[in-house]
Amino acid sequence: MQKANIKILSFWVLLVLSFTVIYLKPVNLGLDLKGGISILLQPDLNYALSLEYEKLAKDVENKLKSENVKLLDVYSQKDGIKIEVLEDEAKAIKVINENFPRFDVRKSEKGTLFLTFNNTEIENLKSNIVSQTIEILRKRIDELGVVQPVITKAGKDRILVELPGMMDVNKAKSVIGRTALLELKLVIDEGPKEFLESKVTKDTELLPSVDEKSWFLVERIPVITGSDLKTAYTSQDDFGQPSVTFELSSEASNLFGEATQNNIGRRLAIVLDKVVFSAPVIRSRITDRGQITGNFTLDESKELALVLRSGSLPTKVEFLQESIVGPSLGKDAIDQGIKAGILGFVFLCIILIARYKTVGIGAIVSVLFNALLLWAGLALLGGTLTLPGIAGIILNMGIAVDSNVLIFERVKEELRYGNTSRKAIELGYKRALSAIWDTHITLLVAALILFQFGSGPVKGFATTLTIGTIASFISNAYYAKIFLEIQNKIKILRF
Repeated sequence: MQKANIKILSFWVLLVLSFTVIYLKPVNLGLDLKGGISILLQPDLNYALSLEYEKLAKDVENKLKSENVKLLDVYSQKDGIKIEVLEDEAKAIKVINENFPRFDVRKSEKGTLFLTFNNTEIENLKSNIVSQTIEILRKRIDELGVVQPVITKAGKDRILVELPGMMDVNKAKSVIGRTALLELKLVIDEGPKEFLESKVTKDTELLPSVDEKSWFLVERIPVITGSDLKTAYTSQDDFGQPSVTFELSSEASNLFGEATQNNIGRRLAIVLDKVVFSAPVIRSRITDRGQITGNFTLDESKELALVLRSGSLPTKVEFLQESIVGPSLGKDAIDQGIKAGILGFVFLCIILIARYKTVGIGAIVSVLFNALLLWAGLALLGGTLTLPGIAGIILNMGIAVDSNVLIFERVKEELRYGNTSRKAIELGYKRALSAIWDTHITLLVAALILFQFGSGPVKGFATTLTIGTIASFISNAYYAKIFLEIQNKIKILRF
């Protein structure tokens, strides 16, 4: 008797806890139910490869020089690194093969070598670029405050972004698509573009000012980059206008301090996405922070600080497709889902009561309790309800009824053998339990596989199916027996 009382108490405790969770933490709705923005984008992989070649060209040159290979020039191109060798061509090839196994080396003409990444390296780089882009987008969107966004790989090199509840496409694209590559570079000269073009070398580059009225000749290799940032936040400049202040990590602070101390009197360009926003003169040693100004509005400074904090994208992104799902579509889906759910539940009640009389009422209570646990679990775990998720809930309801049917039929079978109702409940439940275990474990494994390897809508379906399977076992296997025992105790057990 004491054990039965504990079981009944646990039922009421779960009931109260479930209602509390649902009240305090409402379930998030997905894009198809809440409305929002869907964007399909693709990282510019060719541009990313050209950046890699640019980064490695100097390393290749330094290594060849350290091995006493006589060079005419080494410079990067969009599709590789070109090396002009004065002599010792064979030695140059040997040094490259030994120290840069990522490259394939070919001779384009006498005294000229051309380096390109091998196929394996290209595939690895492309895969890493897509993964890095997804991770950085996730950080940016989390800071936007979008609840339960979907950011997932679509195909080989495309990315699908879904932002439930957000309707401003332009703002979404400005935050998502901004490369936000911050570089601080020493200025060599400033003036008209035509005047500076003749001074450009392989170690320098020409960049425009933010208003495109002036051009800057700067050193190609930056003093520090955005990867050295610790944080960035909105601030005000000396004129009270919105600006962005950034702070550097401890290691970068030391490097920056040394660089500024050695270049007092020179100008330092603050470059964002290959545009010079400002180029102040270095007056003294600077260590841990700097400021970006450029006639920003307050919203623009907040967006820039956000993307700098989350990190720069490894490459530019191209927007392939964008669409807005209106909230009215989601409302219609919810309304229709509620109507279908109510109608289905009414038919279920009629069938259960007609087939199992008073015992069917216990099954109905079990199904309702199962739905309550599922909803509370979805809210507690921060899951997102989508249309496929609703399909998972409906499937779960079918599983719940199936568990009750297995128990009821086993109990009826034991009653036909002449057992007392109490013994029939005990034996029937015991003999049905193995089949119930098998069903729920199989479904749980399938749901977890779908969640692990699926994406978008498939994950929504897998989430509700996983939570629902656990809730189903608790409500329709464990408590179904308790409901039968209660009905037997108060003498209303009827099949």
